[in-house]
Amino acid sequence: MLPTTRLKNLYEGPLPPMALTDYEAMSKFLNQGAQRCKVSGRNFDLFLDWVIHALIMSLTADSASRIFLPKTKTGPFVLDSLIPISGFPSAGDRQVRLNECSLIAPVWNNSDLETALESLYDSGFAGSDISQPFGGAYIEELRLAVIDSPSDVDIPNVLRVWGRGSIRLPAYSLKNMDPLLSTDGEKWYIQEEKGERSEPVLEPRMAALYNCGLRRYCGKA
Repeated sequence: MLPTTRLKNLYEGPLPPMALTDYEAMSKFLNQGAQRCKVSGRNFDLFLDWVIHALIMSLTADSASRIFLPKTKTGPFVLDSLIPISGFPSAGDRQVRLNECSLIAPVWNNSDLETALESLYDSGFAGSDISQPFGGAYIEELRLAVIDSPSDVDIPNVLRVWGRGSIRLPAYSLKNMDPLLSTDGEKWYIQEEKGERSEPVLEPRMAALYNCGLRRYCGKA
């Protein structure tokens, strides 16, 4: 938890980080948008698409800039800390073109990133189709790729910046995830054979993005 004075400085800065986004405030915005569309007859997808875009841009930007944080305040990234789906059956591996998706691949090792940047430069910025499976997930409707293999994030991260190549990831569909996973912004609720269990939401932006995706692509209210 950040000290109160630090939070105050962040909120009053020229660009308050979206990492501090309030889930309830975002839900209020969407609910108001839904009411406006109900009255005007406009398509509510307009609001959902804007919020989905804003959230993905924020998450992917923070993913890349994580390298600039003090290493004493970071740890290896785990998919389930973002969204707890590693125990769900995937739709199989998908070869994902990096210029056609957004990528969350938090860098962990500075030296490996520097080597990856140098390798891309030395190759003449050539693309690379990597067939080896990566740990993580590709959420199809959102066109969002997430890598949680700490030692393997650097090359895809660099390739994505220049829109080069492709990687192989387990693919997941929001429609298949919907019966198994839900969230209220505070907790994730996971349906299992033995019943429901819950885990705390560690990244409110991901919870908001998941619910927006369900509303946009699965017809959830």
